[in-house]
Amino acid sequence: MKEEIHVGRVGTQFFGRARSNTCRRVAPGFEFARRDFSNVWFWCCFSVTTLAAATGWAATLVDGGQAKAVIVIPAGQKSAAAGELQHYLEKASGAKLAIVAEDKLGQSKGVASRVFVGPCGVASRVVDLKKLQPEGFVIKTEANDLYIVGRDATDAGLPVEGTFYGVCEFLERFLGVRWLMAGPAGEVVPQQATIQVALADIRQEPLLWRRNIRNSKTTGHHDIILRILKDWGVPLSEWETVFSATNTRPWFEHQRFGGRVNMNFGHSYGGWWDKYHEKYPDIFALQPNGTRINSNTRERLCISNPTLWDLVAQDRIKQLREDPSLTAASISPNDGGGGNKFCCCPRCRAWDSPSAHEIYQKDPKVSQGPGEGPGIPLTDRYCRFYNEVAKRVKQEMPDRFLGCYAYSLYRTPPVVVDHLEDNVIVAYVGFSSYLSDEARKAGRDDWLRWAKVAKQLTLRPNLLSNGIGLPINYIHKLGEDLRFLADHGMRAAEFTPGIGNWGPHGLDYYVLAKLLWDPYREVDPIVDDYCRAAYGPGAEAMKDYYRRVEELTNHIAAKTSQHDVQYKRGHDYYKLTAYYTDPVLAELQACLDRASAALGSSDPAALARVGMVATGLQYAKQTRRLLMAAADVRTKKNTPAQFDKVKAEVLAYYRSLALSWAVAVDHDYFHIRRGMSLKSAPPESASKEEPLEP
Repeated sequence: MKEEIHVGRVGTQFFGRARSNTCRRVAPGFEFARRDFSNVWFWCCFSVTTLAAATGWAATLVDGGQAKAVIVIPAGQKSAAAGELQHYLEKASGAKLAIVAEDKLGQSKGVASRVFVGPCGVASRVVDLKKLQPEGFVIKTEANDLYIVGRDATDAGLPVEGTFYGVCEFLERFLGVRWLMAGPAGEVVPQQATIQVALADIRQEPLLWRRNIRNSKTTGHHDIILRILKDWGVPLSEWETVFSATNTRPWFEHQRFGGRVNMNFGHSYGGWWDKYHEKYPDIFALQPNGTRINSNTRERLCISNPTLWDLVAQDRIKQLREDPSLTAASISPNDGGGGNKFCCCPRCRAWDSPSAHEIYQKDPKVSQGPGEGPGIPLTDRYCRFYNEVAKRVKQEMPDRFLGCYAYSLYRTPPVVVDHLEDNVIVAYVGFSSYLSDEARKAGRDDWLRWAKVAKQLTLRPNLLSNGIGLPINYIHKLGEDLRFLADHGMRAAEFTPGIGNWGPHGLDYYVLAKLLWDPYREVDPIVDDYCRAAYGPGAEAMKDYYRRVEELTNHIAAKTSQHDVQYKRGHDYYKLTAYYTDPVLAELQACLDRASAALGSSDPAALARVGMVATGLQYAKQTRRLLMAAADVRTKKNTPAQFDKVKAEVLAYYRSLALSWAVAVDHDYFHIRRGMSLKSAPPESASKEEPLEP
């Protein structure tokens, strides 16, 4: 084990973080060479004189507001990473460092240090890029110079962001820059007239092949959200401008979301009805009416048909040949939403596990399927289909892979099929709620069983719209689960939908982002860092707030079964809001009041962040009021006219938040409106289709 101490100047203090490089077991499959970086983090403060005397400065970038270094990039290349470094150095110190090409460096005179960004010719002195994993980077000082060098392409030619990630690490570690959330209140850039870097030797290579929180604010359920906004009288152009990719994307980029492997898992048979139904009518799912007629929206297939296996294999081989950077082509079934049912032909049914009906009888809700309601698990038939296609693709493309979802009626592990071909990567759509301990345990059990069947597993939860925007905090359970999953074969993770409940869920998003880069990091130091950067003198009060919200979330989770966590697909959301009583909300607000008092008028940005959290509490109270009013009509405790009055008032409040960064009320309302029905809940078997979050 090698321990390194890295020091950077932030304002008038120095903050150092110690990390140890350790080697951990690499799960079988993609054997990417890597070094894991440590889960040991601490902050230390030293006096300027003592530390400088002890270490000396390796590189001086800015002194007294004057640039003392130049940024050097490879000759003949453009560098977004260098531009990002230049931007934040200027933002922190007021000094703008020149960016020069390596072959023009001789024209730069009188500079104290040089900052080499990217694979410059001289960078070979500090790193052998061939031995660095794609997306990995090195930050190293040598003499008076600083090197920030990452590997920016895979062997297959897929562009990746190693150098950019290295710049992000440098800015966080040495300048104290933080990207806490999207929007105007999200960025923290400490001001400092002098920026000096002591000896540094840092190497990071992310464990996961791919990491992502999907930026879904203006893309998820787009048509429905636009209709909601139109009904509210919110100018659509203004909403799309406020939450444009230009304003939201930087947070996602700075959290190092990306990947060194290009894999597709999406629902992959769109358009097949129009393309094939005349020539191959028998490849489509037999419907309950005895025909194979599907709508041309999200068509279902007869997956036991050998003709289909050949067609799918040929199509995927073509995709893989046309795109050398594509590691995995999707063979996932289409999602629900088109009115088509899973195939009920005798051959497909014969592929189902003999115990499927027994499993269903014991627990009718074991397998929830969009468009089907609860039903028998269909995983065995789909695993057989995946294997048939995979064997055909492997003959032509032995070094490539196929991706598929474990989702819907094929989410639970197979019973009869004991293995998937080793060129199949399964994306498990679980761990989508921390509002039920029972559901969490079931997710862990499923994962372990899938790990015995599939050599490659990735995680694909619909977690981030969970809780309809109410204040929830599950960060410690999340940390435990991501370590558990990494220990049991998780190769990638993509969380959805990133809709932007930054007030009530901002800490959840931030901790998740840091854990995706390193699943073995400890959670508490991340929370300490977030609260210090976000709230300054109010940090302790805010940590108390988050602790109390986590206790409330755990209380809800302990009382909610895995089948009740969907609250009858939203019809019973009032039961969830009932936990957010006036005394509970008042207790949480008291924490925010203490934070505001500690801040005074010293930091308007920190006060604004506290205000965003407070908006989340106000939103919780209004949402509880709305859904309870609807439930009271259903139980004859209230009249529809009384509900209409409450609805008008609450929707007016929602409209006032439509352009707020605090609560994604537009997306939350997409789910809340299901709980506004004044009729009793329909049987779950007749529930409407609810597709995978976009």
